[in-house]
Amino acid sequence: MKLIVAFIRPSHAEPVVRALEQAGLYHLSLSRVHGVVQPDAPVVRADMGAEGELEVRLEAYCEDARFEQAVELIRETGHIGSLPSGALFVHPVDHAWIVSQAVTGEG
Repeated sequence: MKLIVAFIRPSHAEPVVRALEQAGLYHLSLSRVHGVVQPDAPVVRADMGAEGELEVRLEAYCEDARFEQAVELIRETGHIGSLPSGALFVHPVDHAWIVSQAVTGEG
């Protein structure tokens, strides 16, 4: 299993999510972030309020055999003209569990 993390422009979040859903990839989450630290750029911290350019952090989980397809969809759909846009990372997932209430035999 792979974890894909991508930082994309908010205006591209919906098309990226739709493309992934149409490909049958549904294990997604989105969150807003204030930019990604770039070399020679000011560091944006949570306590800086609305300063910094907003981006969306997309996290997607998929089987090993499908991560290249997911990465390509994100790169194609999240691309902005000739400008570099966002960043994308792929991490191996060694273990995954479903969160549930533990059930014991004792009452």
